[in-house]
Amino acid sequence: MNIPRMSTLGLATIILWALGYALWLTNFVFEPFPFQLDHSLRGVAIFTLGATLSFGIGRMLNGLQDRAEVRTLWGIVAATILAATAVLVSFDVVVMNVIAPHWGGPTLTNVLEKIPMVWMFLAWMLLYFALLADSKRRDREVRLAQAITTAIDAQHRLLVQQINPHFLFNALNTVYALVVDGDGTRARRCLLSLSAFLRRSIDPDAPREVPLSDELASIRHYLEIELTRFGERLHLDESIPPGLLDCRVPALILQPLVENCVKHGLTGHTRRMTIWLSASLEHDKLVLSVEDDGRSPPQDGTWSFGVGLNNVKQRLQLLHGDAARLTANARLGGGFVSRVHLPTA
Repeated sequence: MNIPRMSTLGLATIILWALGYALWLTNFVFEPFPFQLDHSLRGVAIFTLGATLSFGIGRMLNGLQDRAEVRTLWGIVAATILAATAVLVSFDVVVMNVIAPHWGGPTLTNVLEKIPMVWMFLAWMLLYFALLADSKRRDREVRLAQAITTAIDAQHRLLVQQINPHFLFNALNTVYALVVDGDGTRARRCLLSLSAFLRRSIDPDAPREVPLSDELASIRHYLEIELTRFGERLHLDESIPPGLLDCRVPALILQPLVENCVKHGLTGHTRRMTIWLSASLEHDKLVLSVEDDGRSPPQDGTWSFGVGLNNVKQRLQLLHGDAARLTANARLGGGFVSRVHLPTA
């Protein structure tokens, strides 16, 4: 339901009627003192009633917002303004007779002089609908922000859970080969690593960001499988300063980069390859580097970001916008290097 906040409406109502009372007092600036004081005190009661009526009208309109048609609502508004004005004028006449009967009884002229009080209720109605429009605008902005957040979160989780099916096939084939060879110990260790990696990667309640130490643990589970698969052909070298292990990084942001190294540097070849994982602070940015000395990408202009690297780019954009970026290019001396630049705050 789109209604003005009662606290905001209440404050605005008090200010409006206080201003109306102040303007009303200007009518008696040049009157004699007893008359001036008497009417000033009478005005307190009258304008207090006006503010109270406005509060009641506001609650009534709030209750009608979702039940009355627009044309019906405007008819109710017009009738309410007339009724509230009649009540206020009647109260003014009664108060004048009770508090200051020595000024004379009420006359038709006295009553007609009070009719302009309708402008106070008209001004209050304009104020109410202005606050109502602002409330609707704020609600739309909140709903839009919530929808965008939900969409971003869903897109981010989808990107996180996009595991290369070839990795799963290769992992299961590796376990099968170990079982066939009678190496039950390594087969169990490989299955445990696969289970731990999948648990982190497909958990729907997993946080968007994790400490760098947790991210490295996921990478080790992933590489445990690949090290079992490739044996001596694959070597891992980590260079992570202990002081950076608590830095928050997007969950599973490094796995696609490591997988890219394995895919392009080892698959289909018999060479050996080393993967270097490192982290450093550069110009208030946390830089995570994944390098390998395998096969370099082609230099003929045909190379472009694959699915894994594009996945990382999209996730960085969703989480940090332009504050984060991914760079990827051939490594001097052969191989490939990818770097994720993350804000530290």
